[in-house]
Amino acid sequence: MDFSTITTLMAGKQWKKMLGTLPLGEHTISFRSIGDIKSCKAIAYDINSDKTGRRYTFNVNKDSLIVKIKIEEN
Repeated sequence: MDFSTITTLMAGKQWKKMLGTLPLGEHTISFRSIGDIKSCKAIAYDINSDKTGRRYTFNVNKDSLIVKIKIEEN
């Protein structure tokens, strides 16, 4: 996983590309705002409903803006 690429994609709010860049497993990511978290979650759940082979689940700490994203094959 290339942290520079992830950071660049997050800064540009390119959530679909950012999520696609993450390898399978669990990742802890710091977001800029709750709005960004909500936006990224919406994209992830849209991807989940398309059943593209990857499933995203989120564990969000709104106080610290830290999110654990778990990525599994389905």
